[in-house]
Amino acid sequence: MPYAKYIFKPGIDREGTDYSNEGGWYDANLVRFRKGKPEKIGGWQKQTSNSYLGIGRALHGWVDLAGTRYLGIGTTYKYYVELGTSFHDITPIRATTSAGDVTFSASNGDATLTVADTAHGAVQNDFVTFSGAATLGGLITADVLNQEYQIATIVNANSYTVEAKDTDGDTVTANSSDSGNGGGSVVGTYQINVGLDVYVEGTGWGISTWGAGGFGSVGTLDASNQLRLWSHDNFGEDLIMNVRGEGIYYWDESGGTSARAVSLTAL
Repeated sequence: MPYAKYIFKPGIDREGTDYSNEGGWYDANLVRFRKGKPEKIGGWQKQTSNSYLGIGRALHGWVDLAGTRYLGIGTTYKYYVELGTSFHDITPIRATTSAGDVTFSASNGDATLTVADTAHGAVQNDFVTFSGAATLGGLITADVLNQEYQIATIVNANSYTVEAKDTDGDTVTANSSDSGNGGGSVVGTYQINVGLDVYVEGTGWGISTWGAGGFGSVGTLDASNQLRLWSHDNFGEDLIMNVRGEGIYYWDESGGTSARAVSLTAL
């Protein structure tokens, strides 16, 4: 059988089917057409070696009047603004306690700290930053306490646990001298409740942590036990964002990436 020369039409045509598009291209990946011929694109390149917390759920890019490029990233845990190759945490604050409302307790040989705060309103995996704390007397120093923590477990409506760490993120285990409570000047600053990285179809047993609640029990669906979704858009140079089931927040670009978004009702 003699060889035959086939000339394929350039471009991807998906208005029909792969059978009806005879002599043309119906599907491709990482391909462009140059001078009528297909040419492979070199592939993907990593944007940054830095990372963020949570599963990314929404992206929004915009440019300010000076030409600075920003990328807003809403995740299941936080909201970030990327500038250059760095991610900046601008997650809104939900609540800030009065001095002395938060106290700590530790057990010898254990890194788990129990935090007491009446009606804290937190859920598992929430983020809280402590300030004004004094040493518990041993290895749990003021530097260990006065930083951001992710809540490990919820004990009840008035207490929860965190895992003690140093400023490098390494685990710190309490000793027998850690008998204090952090002093009377501790302040807890809570970020808005985190959301789930999965979709929950209904209420009742199985919502949130597996096995939470009794079989046949009824639970309430809210922003903290549903799939975390963000809506966001720029308002000129600034950014407006909304968490599914919660309020609307505003980030003022003129405050820089060290400033957090605030509730729109507070402006």
